[in-house]
Amino acid sequence: MRQTFKRRLPVALATVAASVLGAGLSASGANAATAQVQRADDCVVNVDSGSSQCFGTFREAIAATTHGKITNAPLSAKGIDRKLADRLSAASDTAGAQAVQLGAVFTDSNYGGSSVIFEASSGCRSGNGRDAQLDLSGIWNNSISSLTTLSCWLELWDAPATAGFHQEYRQSTSYVGDAMNDRASSIAFL
Repeated sequence: MRQTFKRRLPVALATVAASVLGAGLSASGANAATAQVQRADDCVVNVDSGSSQCFGTFREAIAATTHGKITNAPLSAKGIDRKLADRLSAASDTAGAQAVQLGAVFTDSNYGGSSVIFEASSGCRSGNGRDAQLDLSGIWNNSISSLTTLSCWLELWDAPATAGFHQEYRQSTSYVGDAMNDRASSIAFL
């Protein structure tokens, strides 16, 4: 009998939004505010715990989610390509991997703008049911324009709690399409 594991996390990415807003509010002076907001452009969210951490560059976010196994990723998420996605998958497959990268979403098309890399203690069984889900809130609600699949297929929903209209993505997509662009309020990992 096959055992099924489901992670359901109705946690929102409010902590990411709070990091961005809080950083801007607590900074003193224009240069400090700019530096603080830039720090929150690339984040890592652990789907199991709901914890999040934001970084100044995409490279720093990748280094954090791979626990130092990949330290030479592009500075910007715009540089993500199949080669980097394959390296991320390989880093997750190695013995002793502390986290598996599920996928990433971006606020702009062509993998631009702010990014969130989703990680968990285990990957998905692609296409064999929903492995995890979470609601998007704050700056991530209604702002996703492109995505990268890693160890999971991604499914975007236009309402919280994976309700309403949805679209499934089995591969990295430089533009999620007019029907889903800037409409996602929740995400499922398949």
